[in-house]
Amino acid sequence: MSVDLARLRILIVDDQTLVRTLISQALQSMGVKSDYIFQAADGTTAMRLLDIRMVDIVLCDVQMLPMNGMDLLKELRCGHTANASNLPFVFLSGHADRANVVLASQLHADGFVVKPPKPADVEKAIQAAMHRARPEIDPFSYYHVATGTEYDNKVFGKLFETRAPVYQEEPEEQCLPLDKIKPGSLLTRDLRSKAGHLLLPRGATISANQLAVLKDFSDRYGVALIYVIDSSEAAASPSVARH
Repeated sequence: MSVDLARLRILIVDDQTLVRTLISQALQSMGVKSDYIFQAADGTTAMRLLDIRMVDIVLCDVQMLPMNGMDLLKELRCGHTANASNLPFVFLSGHADRANVVLASQLHADGFVVKPPKPADVEKAIQAAMHRARPEIDPFSYYHVATGTEYDNKVFGKLFETRAPVYQEEPEEQCLPLDKIKPGSLLTRDLRSKAGHLLLPRGATISANQLAVLKDFSDRYGVALIYVIDSSEAAASPSVARH
């Protein structure tokens, strides 16, 4: 059974206005409501939009600056937006080279549409993505998938570097249950699962999406208490590492 396109909320991410316009027009001709089509000119703008809009699928260009499509998908899969980390995600690409295909597979992308996109190909990709079984929600498993970009090295690459403990001017840590932790709080100790696997390192922030996953899958992770400092306190301390 085909997906009712009139019900879908779709985000188009591309740095070319013409491409976004053509895809938007094609989607409307398929029956997608204009009010359900959202656009972003780069990955950073898309991140902000995904924090305030719930969508059903993302159609995204690969080559963008400073955050490209792979970086955006990694941020999404890591649970750094308000949308579900396993949201359907289709790439728009002029050349789906092998390296990008392998990386997209590691990040559980839902396919590629060759640019310039043909309406029939876009519709086919959307239908396939919406019918595909979604990857398991585990935002902590994507941190070590390297996209190889400057953005990834800056944001994620340094996150797992070994750091010496900071003792001066560091806000006092709190050991809190999950329902008492504010999104954006910084970890003062490594966050590990009950099996001992590193989920997030000390110095990383924890998102609302990640907190929800820890609560919903408590049997899997076994995390009941987390050592954190409040994000407002962390902002006042220059000695605390931040993601």
